[in-house]
Amino acid sequence: MTRYYCISFAPFGEQLQMSRRVIARVKSHVILEKVQPKTTRTLKDLAPVLQNPEAVGPSPVYEVFIEPENNEWVNRTVIQPGYLGEEYTKTFGHYHTHPVAELYKVESGEGVLLLQKGTPDIVEEVLLVRAKAGDKILINPEYGHSWSNTGNEELVLLDNWKDGHTPSDYQPIESHAGMSYYIVDQSSKPIPIPNPIYKNLPPPHWINAVELQQ
Repeated sequence: MTRYYCISFAPFGEQLQMSRRVIARVKSHVILEKVQPKTTRTLKDLAPVLQNPEAVGPSPVYEVFIEPENNEWVNRTVIQPGYLGEEYTKTFGHYHTHPVAELYKVESGEGVLLLQKGTPDIVEEVLLVRAKAGDKILINPEYGHSWSNTGNEELVLLDNWKDGHTPSDYQPIESHAGMSYYIVDQSSKPIPIPNPIYKNLPPPHWINAVELQQ
């Protein structure tokens, strides 16, 4: 433990004022150093893509931070643990309008990555990827995707996506009330429940991060 000592020969009253000024400067420095998220998604923000739009749960549900420059990673997403009704906490879900693959790394926690190939009107394939700390996952551009935090701690994700997002990335998911499956908790296990707005859904396939890259 680091200790700080201050030696002063000023009268006690002056010493007290000096100490208060030092504390004020330290507090101000801490406030300036606090990193602000570039994106915050609250429970209200996620209501359009929930199995139960009136569900209760943690809020904000997740935040996205910008990683320092010259880092391998561009964004850091932090998803809170808990439930949104019967669903695990999750990200909104989106597609990419740019035909570029995206790389994720799970920094800490555990979760399920839902990948759906094709448009919401014609879903060709659904993959449910079990992911844990240390896993790296490359997502091809034809897959819409969403993360669910199935653990008891924050799910922290790093990604290298540099192109940003537009409303059109999220609109197909919002117009269909979420992804093709809702990941819910049943007997402490993640279970996929079909989204009834989607038609002719293929059954989901469970895989791990290593199998996805094969």
